Amino acid sequence: MKRLKLVIIVTLLALIPYSVKAQKAPLPQDSVEISLLTCTPGQQIWAQFGHTAIRVHDLRTGDDIAVNYGMFSSDQPYFVMRFIFGLTDYKMDVEPFNVFVSEYAYEGRGIIEQKLDISGMDKARILAALQKNILPENQVYRYNFFYDNCTTRARDIIVNNLGSSVQYSAAKQDSCSFRYYVHRANKDYPWIRFGEDLLLGLPADYKTNKSEQQFLPDNLRADFEKTLYNGKPLVSSSRVILQPVEQAESKTSTPTPLDVIIILCIVTVIIEYIEYKKGVIFWGLDLFNMLLTGLPGIIIFAMLFSQHPTVSLNLLILFLNPIPLLFAYPAVMRTRRHRKFFWWTLWEILIVLGMIGGFFQTYPSGMLLLALLLLTRPLMHHYRQREISRKK
Repeated sequence: MKRLKLVIIVTLLALIPYSVKAQKAPLPQDSVEISLLTCTPGQQIWAQFGHTAIRVHDLRTGDDIAVNYGMFSSDQPYFVMRFIFGLTDYKMDVEPFNVFVSEYAYEGRGIIEQKLDISGMDKARILAALQKNILPENQVYRYNFFYDNCTTRARDIIVNNLGSSVQYSAAKQDSCSFRYYVHRANKDYPWIRFGEDLLLGLPADYKTNKSEQQFLPDNLRADFEKTLYNGKPLVSSSRVILQPVEQAESKTSTPTPLDVIIILCIVTVIIEYIEYKKGVIFWGLDLFNMLLTGLPGIIIFAMLFSQHPTVSLNLLILFLNPIPLLFAYPAVMRTRRHRKFFWWTLWEILIVLGMIGGFFQTYPSGMLLLALLLLTRPLMHHYRQREISRKK
């Protein structure tokens, strides 16, 4: 494997001498082809948004490689914790183009190639930039899903090394947010969407511009297709290298997050009706609700310290936070002794504020219904305490 990597790196470096002589002898356009590769989404959670790579094909020598900025290993120490806190490192690497294609064919994913119509001098600058990136001290970079990922890296290595600026077509959806594009990608995965909506905060609902929208591979592909460079199309030709394999529809249907929340609502209403009729409070339901909000609240609280730019301001933390875990024991003990406890008023205020936050931030499906469900518990405690005081 090490020998194969060495051969690939030597192949890429062999293309660079042209860049050194670029001022005197520009690289002929028909010698090296540089293309943008857009890969369709996969089944894994990290592959649901697709992928982008760069192809460098030397027609003179036959050398053909794919430059990939999306290499990572889940075997890295503390990978999950590093990912949560935005400390994940990705790596730029190269591999033979036929190996790259075979990997995506094995996964049943498609590949679209867009050949760039750029000058030999432009190609020389891009190759020189790739040479610099492949140095060991430059291969690894701090990954950021929206602002610095495998797609934006490929775009920047191309666009930033062209002789003049490119002209993108007018954006028709500049008002769309990061969350809009995330929803578009995971529309068939309700639980993944629910989890991502839990973590994405208020900044994910801000408007995005053309550059920010290009964090998605297919957005960049669509933009390149209509982009002008020096008065002519940037892309000389597009072709499908690999057709994606259609996935068979699953015959088994699992409950969606909204289904689960509705079931919780029905069960809670039944239990609270029994409480009302018998004049009691079931502390087990309180404990369940406090764990239900407190445990995921630990993750949302931890995200406040993450380097991901769209998670640190999350209004869900108003009613999904670790505070219920701190008050769970005293709340249960006082409930069993039929004594008042300030926690229920505090929780009521937090829940109401969190529901108001839903007017500013897009919450996961059913989350406002869950907040309303949680609100019934403080109200039930207030009602029970009034009944106890009236009887006295």
